[in-house]
Amino acid sequence: MLDQKPPWQINYVPTFGGRVYRLSPRDNAILDFIWKWKIPSTSAIHEEVGRPNTVYSTYKALERLERLQDIECFQNRRDGFKYWVLTEQGFESIKESLGELKEEGFLSENPCHDRNVIAFHLGEWATHRYPVVTHFSEQELRRYPVDAYPEWLPKSGDHRADGYTRIKGEKRIWRLAFEVELSAKKSHLYNSVIQFYRRMKELDRVYWLIGDAYIKEQILAAKASVKDEEDNYHLFVDRSDYEKMGWDAPVTNCRSQTLFTLRGNYAGMLGEPYAELIRNSRGPSTVSVHYDPRKVVGKPRA
Repeated sequence: MLDQKPPWQINYVPTFGGRVYRLSPRDNAILDFIWKWKIPSTSAIHEEVGRPNTVYSTYKALERLERLQDIECFQNRRDGFKYWVLTEQGFESIKESLGELKEEGFLSENPCHDRNVIAFHLGEWATHRYPVVTHFSEQELRRYPVDAYPEWLPKSGDHRADGYTRIKGEKRIWRLAFEVELSAKKSHLYNSVIQFYRRMKELDRVYWLIGDAYIKEQILAAKASVKDEEDNYHLFVDRSDYEKMGWDAPVTNCRSQTLFTLRGNYAGMLGEPYAELIRNSRGPSTVSVHYDPRKVVGKPRA
């Protein structure tokens, strides 16, 4: 499908004073991850790319790429959240490995929204990294032509979700869509979204991360207006619950019935042995890495 860069491939990037630096496989993985998810935190990059090295080692790798002017760290003025983005040079260094793009780009238009997208869509999968779980991000949906999408995705440009995930479970394959709504739109603006998902028979569920109860009301009003009577296809997670509880946050249906937690839901889809690993995860949900506002994490060796 899409050209993938071999893990041994190394880019050579000229920097200040005519000196030439090599990008390591870890450097390339960091740049690819930032492009795919737009604005990851330092902790999120470590969780997905940096382990089993120390978290401080991941920060030092980011600091080096920042000096090379491949990435930049920005701070959201509203809440102080620090996140990483590619620079033009960083994007150019990985562009060839991305394959054919219909639209070149890498920046976030709405950092607050995109921070919640990576937290909701990628979530704890950054920790587990199971080979049976595949993600296609909003960045990829936007940049690739529809005919280059993976075969398991809807081949339609009528609506761009905030991302899709495929889970190859023990008994069947699950195809999931993700939507993040932090502020309400008029219900009629959701009509086309609901109609889009009614047509997408290959999708099993749509998960909504919502900023408040009124947003859910507007979505349900749109659902009623198009006479969609399915109760358990569109599922909802409260954003404040999710930030505090991660995958242990409750998931409700269109009748506001609590069905399960995301952890239990994903475990049921996976089947053994992966389900047991998810169910027995100890400590706070690692969804928290996506909400970690710090640039510098960890400590240098003594």
